[in-house]
Order: sequence, then C-alpha cells, then structure tokens
Amino acid sequence: MLNEALLAAREGVAQSDEDLFEELRIPSVSALPEYREDVRRNARWLIERLERIGFKTSLTDVAGGRHPVLQADLDVDPKLPRLTIYGHYDVQPADPVELWTTPPFEPTVRDGRVFARGAADNKGNHMAAIKAVEFCRKAGGPPVNLRFLIEGEEEITGEALGHYVRENAERLATDWVLVWDGGFGEDGSPSLTLGLRGILYVQLEAVGPGIDLHSGVYGGVAPNPLNTLAHVISSLKGRDGRITIPGFYDRVRRPTDAELEQWRRPAEYAETLKRLTQSESLEGEAEYPLLVRQWARPTLDVHGMMGGFTGEGVKTVIPSRAMAKVSMRLVPDQDPKEILPNLKKYVAELGTRGVKIEVRQLGATRPCLIGADNAAAAAAMDAFEAAFGRKPRFVRSGGSIPVAIDLQEALNAPMVSSGLPEADSAPHSPNERYSLDHYHRGIEMLIRFMYALPTQGTC
Repeated sequence: MLNEALLAAREGVAQSDEDLFEELRIPSVSALPEYREDVRRNARWLIERLERIGFKTSLTDVAGGRHPVLQADLDVDPKLPRLTIYGHYDVQPADPVELWTTPPFEPTVRDGRVFARGAADNKGNHMAAIKAVEFCRKAGGPPVNLRFLIEGEEEITGEALGHYVRENAERLATDWVLVWDGGFGEDGSPSLTLGLRGILYVQLEAVGPGIDLHSGVYGGVAPNPLNTLAHVISSLKGRDGRITIPGFYDRVRRPTDAELEQWRRPAEYAETLKRLTQSESLEGEAEYPLLVRQWARPTLDVHGMMGGFTGEGVKTVIPSRAMAKVSMRLVPDQDPKEILPNLKKYVAELGTRGVKIEVRQLGATRPCLIGADNAAAAAAMDAFEAAFGRKPRFVRSGGSIPVAIDLQEALNAPMVSSGLPEADSAPHSPNERYSLDHYHRGIEMLIRFMYALPTQGTC
C-alpha cells in the first residue's frame, strides 16, 4: 500500500496545490478581533476536508480561550497504534502590508514557491499531513490510527489547546505525537527539533498625566510616560546582550558537551545569518557561539511601542499614556511563573516619579526538551532521507510552540518535532513563502513516516 499511496500523491500534485492555496486565502489572523470569524471559518474549512477523508471531527470552544480547538480522529483498527499530529490554523498579522510584493492572502507562485501569509507557518505543514492521509486512504490505508489536534491560538501564545489536552488526557491517549510546526536548517537539511524555547510575553502600560499636554508649556515639569517607558526598556538589557532582571539566569541549564559539539558551525555561518536576516551585523552575548545564542540562551525583545503622536507631520505633545510589548524567550529550566514577579518588581524600581507602569502578561509557556531515542524519531529520520535524500540534523529551535510542553506532560508519549519550510521562508515577515517542492516531497515523507511506524502500540 505504500507504493500505491506514493503514486496517488504524485498523480494528485495539482489538487494538493489547489487545496493549499484555498486555505491560504482565508485570513485566519488570531491576534486581531476583526478576523475572529475568519479564524473560525478556517477551522470549519479544515473540518470539511477531514470529514471528506473519513475523520470524525469536533470543534470545541475552551473556557478562557479565544479560538476553538479542532480534533479529528480516524480509527482504522483498534489493534493498531495511534499517531497524533499537531498543527495550527491561525496566522500572524500581515502588517506591514505595503512591504508585500503581492497581497498576503492571495497566494501567488514565483520561482517554485507560493507567497502568502501562513504558507510556511503553519498551513503548508498541516496541509501536507492532511494530504498524506488522504493519499493513504486512496491506497487502502493508513497503517495506523490517526488524530489531528489543530489549534487557532498558537500565534497568540494561547492556552486553549493546552487546557483541552490536560483536561482530556486519558481520552487523548496516543502512542506518538508529531509536532508538525518546524522547518529545515540553514544548510538545506531536514531537522528534528530536540528543544523548544519557552516564552513570557508581557505588555508594559505606562500612565502619567491625566491628559495629553503641550510639550512647550509643560515640558520640563510634566512626567512623560514614553520617556519613562524608553528608560525602563533600555535598562532591561545591556548593550552586551545580557538581561538585567534580577534572578533571570538563575535556572538556565547549560547544553551538554555533546550538544555543543554537534552545534558547531563554520565561521561562514555568521554570513549565512546576515543573509537570512538581511542585517549588516549580529548582536548578543559575544562569549557564546551564534547557535547557542539562538537555541540555548534566553532573550528579551521589544516588539512594538505606542504612545503620543505617530502620524505624519508635527505635533508636540507629552502623552498621558504609553505602551510597549516585550517578550522573553526562555530556555530549560526557566519558568515564566518565577520570572514574572521579578520583572514586575524590577520595572517598578526602574520607573520614574509621576508615571505608573503595569506589567500585564499576554502569554507564557515553559521550554520543552524532546528525546530522539524512540521508534517515531527513527521512522522520521528514514522517511526524510527517502523523500529528500538527506537525513535530518538534530537541532533545537529558538522559537516556541506553547502547547508542546502540555502535549509532552499530559500524553506522556514519544514526541517528534519537525516540519517542511526552508530556513528563508520568512514566517512572521512580509513575503512569507513556501517551497512547493518541499510541500510535495513532504507529503511523500509523511506517507513513508506513517508506514515506517511499528504496528504494535503501547497506549
């Protein structure tokens, strides 16, 4: 049945592309309330496709969540093991839209890549998985029982799926979990991700005068929330890249010597990073190699500031309010619940008279380490080599998948984390793109992966 499924995939290339493009046209931006119905429409669109293949589906609004959790089950044979595949159907905002060469929700193919928001993160990944199952069904399979868990809150560090998994852990028992939200390395090789950074995302809200004030009349005496916010933010991290929050590094776990050896890159890697980031220079803690900074050191970054007058022209105003969004990527064994109170206390100490600053948590998740000594990882290694001609490298990811730690702890099943987009696919950026060759090879890789899994389960 494996060869028949592969043949069906090769004969179905055009329809696979069209299905992907159709989903990419849905602007499922989870962060913005004006797209709320589009996010739900994307979930319903996926349900229709999954039910067409034979899945039993449900769409659940979790208490406290903003967007629903999609569960889909395909029970082939109760004697067979189960593979659970994770993905997300929400996408980042497209801003700044003016930097896109073509509209972000009108998928356009150029040089073998489809350009659209969500193409790489994560619709190209989960559509490859859905199409792989579809082609297995056409060939009389698949060889394992399957479950999809696809959420609509990954891009907003949502907690709905995490709560759903923990509350239903016994019912969701599985033999393996495939976290299908990664990508290829900078050298073009597939990757198996053995570690994901956690995150603490906060909003700093500074309040000063009761109204906006004339900066000429009141400048020099009135407190300025933007000035204060700038001072606080600049004090959170030194120019050497070291974060100054008290106790921040207390629980940072050093990578093993074996990992550090495996992460060695030639000197040219710095130029590769400059090319990928379109930057003239790199920054950070100079005493650590670049990959250690990317994968195993925590970070603090400002994502946006707002306050006062930001339009065209001139308006000399002292704003009454200002806001900044800041995130910290966390590494083993840091815990956002421990860092948040230290941050709040430190921000209060850094503030100035006449300005009150509130630190409000927007999202948080702990980091996650993933083992590779299991049958699913071995199957993925072989499947990647067969489909792409290269065995994957073991890597960590600087990014975060909030629900990964929930899946790991609640389901207690071997986990594999990987994906298909190339390193320069520009997720979260204008002109996000996805290689259609990777998409088609990825469908074949997933077919091979499912057929390489053991036929005896443990759950």
